[in-house]
Amino acid sequence: MLSPLSHDDPHRIGAHRLIARLGSGGMGTVYLARSDAGRTAALKTMHAHIATDPGFRTRFRLEVDAARVIGPVHGARVFDADPLAETPWLATEYVLGPPLDDAVALAGPLPEPAVRALGALLCAALGRLHASEVVHRDLKPSNIMVTADGPKVIDFGIARAIGDDRLTRTGTAAGTPAFMSPEQATGQEHAPAGDVFALAGVLVFAATGHGPFGTGQHADLVYRVRYAEPDLTGVPPALLPVLARCLAKDPADRPTTTGLAALLDPGPDAFATRLPEPLLGEIVRRVGAVRHALPRRLPAPTEDALTETRPGDAPTGPSRRRLLLLGGGSVLGAAAIGGGAWAWSRPDGTSARQPPAPKQPKWDLLWQVPTASVVPSFPPAPVVLDGLVVVGENGVKGLDPVTGKPKWSDPDVYFRRKVATDGRKLYAADGLLTDTAPLGVFTVDPATGETGTPFGTFEDMPGNLYGTQLLCATGDAVYLTGGRSPRRTTEAVFREGQRWFLLAVDVLSGRKLWEVPLPARQDGSDRLHFLSARVSGGHLVLVQQAGDGGLRLAVHDARTGEALWDRPLDGDRPAFDRAHLAVDDRHVYPSAGGLVALRLADGKQAWRFDGNAPGARFGPPAVGEDTVYAVEEGRGAVALDAATGKVRWAEKGRTVAGADLDVPPVVGPVHLYSRSSTGLVASDLRTGAVSRPFKAARARYFAHVPAGRLIAVGDEYTAAYPLV
Repeated sequence: MLSPLSHDDPHRIGAHRLIARLGSGGMGTVYLARSDAGRTAALKTMHAHIATDPGFRTRFRLEVDAARVIGPVHGARVFDADPLAETPWLATEYVLGPPLDDAVALAGPLPEPAVRALGALLCAALGRLHASEVVHRDLKPSNIMVTADGPKVIDFGIARAIGDDRLTRTGTAAGTPAFMSPEQATGQEHAPAGDVFALAGVLVFAATGHGPFGTGQHADLVYRVRYAEPDLTGVPPALLPVLARCLAKDPADRPTTTGLAALLDPGPDAFATRLPEPLLGEIVRRVGAVRHALPRRLPAPTEDALTETRPGDAPTGPSRRRLLLLGGGSVLGAAAIGGGAWAWSRPDGTSARQPPAPKQPKWDLLWQVPTASVVPSFPPAPVVLDGLVVVGENGVKGLDPVTGKPKWSDPDVYFRRKVATDGRKLYAADGLLTDTAPLGVFTVDPATGETGTPFGTFEDMPGNLYGTQLLCATGDAVYLTGGRSPRRTTEAVFREGQRWFLLAVDVLSGRKLWEVPLPARQDGSDRLHFLSARVSGGHLVLVQQAGDGGLRLAVHDARTGEALWDRPLDGDRPAFDRAHLAVDDRHVYPSAGGLVALRLADGKQAWRFDGNAPGARFGPPAVGEDTVYAVEEGRGAVALDAATGKVRWAEKGRTVAGADLDVPPVVGPVHLYSRSSTGLVASDLRTGAVSRPFKAARARYFAHVPAGRLIAVGDEYTAAYPLV
């Protein structure tokens, strides 16, 4: 299972110390590793001789993205990664359990309750991928790890975005013939219905020990998949009609993952209680083997050795099946996710896929690190407090704002929608890392990312229920959403029968201060209740999302929870653009419906600014001291008195395209930073004079004043510029 390290294997990669080799192949080497905090990981690297190939680097980055999309509940949790390093690497959770084919070989076909639970949880996993417009395309028993907490989907070697054929050739059947769909077998588009077909084949195997189309030569299997009826011998009678429908040749006749989960209806019992005793014993054995693993390294070869040992040349090592224990069977998988590669704009306008040279760029980039937020469910923004920037959604990192160096990576609470700060302390809401634990509210150590004992616990609210959000915090209270559910579930959607609430918790006593019911969500919806939140002047200001995606600006009394007023946030701009909140002690300045000031007390309009002409378009506003700043299309930045709306200064004639109106300007100590077609424009806060235009990557920007840094958050990176 574990092989000694080669003499020339590195001792450390990132923040991880290498312990042993788990396997090596033509693409790269996989190691057992431990972080400085003692966490065990599977760490994948790419061989140096192929790391210079941009195509292989792209595939490695896409595998990292896909692992983050599937998430830690349904896949191997991503701890850290650097696909742009000289030797690209990915550190993931070491999955403690065998692949499904090994599990069936060890314990025999699974009992019907286990098959039902397995299928329902895999439906949730695929549903998360499909919601992100990604299809797996190679679901099979060896790509499903069986753990005590449930199955984990791995190996994204040929996964890709729905409708994206750039990584495969039209007419080519990519996948495993025994479990591919008929449309995939003919090289046609593989949509989510194709993953449902493959899932049904996996469940037939789990229930019987054989696949629905047997074994044999590639051509024979492809023919049977396309034309033959599936072999369902041994399938429990109650499952026969369900799996037969999923194996329909016409994709339109198959159920969705949500529909299939409902048909399987596994019940509330924990997954582990359904597994055979020999299988549970094997899981326990693997836990002990990894826990007691000690570093071993082979000596360097003598001068008359035949060849130098290189990663990938080891004559022995685990089989491919053993490699799947890593939580990822493909060392260099490809999972195309909408958004494409990480590319920076150079000063000459060209695109660079490699990390910047060590030499300081002329446009003052100070540092940059990869921090992917794949398919964010709320507007991307860092959590900023003194000495720390918390970035990312899946795979959160705590960065030193001055240097960009990680202080910690992927703490206990790994979804950033469950992390908030009052500017001094960092708080988190979660379920104590188990599926059945109650909702807890914690402080997070900003130095390590670790959570302590919860200061507030709510036994009637499951902590890992989808839809739980830690919205914002003050020195007195944290504000969050919590749900009550008739059954415990870790599915990444809302479920029928759940009831949801907006609540406030005292940070000193942990006592619930108040609770307000929220509208019910349709079964299967994944739209969160809120996209942003702020407390100011005793008011809790929220951008609330309806079940149909509509947005409303809602204001509550922060002390009592009483709903004071709300109004729609209509507009043709994306929801995230309308979700920015600019608030001071008197007004809220919405990011939709023109540049207006609404009184916090009653929602009535205090003033309105029409710009050069009625109907002028503005980007989201920002507030600094007693001034409101915004960027007007075709004009540039304007500064208005926050009390009256009167113009203090305005740029004249700067070209501002509509595409530059999706982010607010950033208020620094001396300058206002706003986006332009060439990068950023720095304007004097007092006069509006443009004093320092410079080129910069397209991103959302945030000021970290104590560190003197302008923080840029992109889809796949975080960077910093001087805050001057």
